[in-house]
Amino acid sequence: MNVKEFIKQVFLNEYKRLIYDYKFHYISFSLIALGIEFLGACLDEHDFSTTRHSGKRFRNAITELFPLQYQRFNNKGNPYDLCNNLRNVFAHQFRPGPRIGLTHRDESIKYGTRHLQIQGNQLILVAEDLYEDFENACKEIIRRIDNKLIKHPKVYGGYLSVPQ
Repeated sequence: MNVKEFIKQVFLNEYKRLIYDYKFHYISFSLIALGIEFLGACLDEHDFSTTRHSGKRFRNAITELFPLQYQRFNNKGNPYDLCNNLRNVFAHQFRPGPRIGLTHRDESIKYGTRHLQIQGNQLILVAEDLYEDFENACKEIIRRIDNKLIKHPKVYGGYLSVPQ
């Protein structure tokens, strides 16, 4: 399976089903955060297995692939920084940082919250909104692969071996 097939199968198919069919919203935040880092890895000039680039890859994906409203929450100096409060804390503790509030659309409607809104001392993330922005970022990576706009050969060869 190559990178494009992996993105389509895992991020655009399985993640979507996880959120919309199964309604596993909490788990989706962790998986999307890891997926954002993966998209950032597609953009850089290092092999996928290169270590110590997680934060840089996550931030680069947010900068290059996500809507402008995310940029406000994409730097270390911001107390609502997505890399530190979503990606890092979830990767190590399987929970968000204290400045992140997680919800889903039905709950957000019920309580009058919005995605990327600061309410009290928390940045609100709505699972379906985050996924839709992630989905668009995935489609942009696929477009760049199709148009040979990514130069590193890692995105064009095999990525994952699937036993047959």
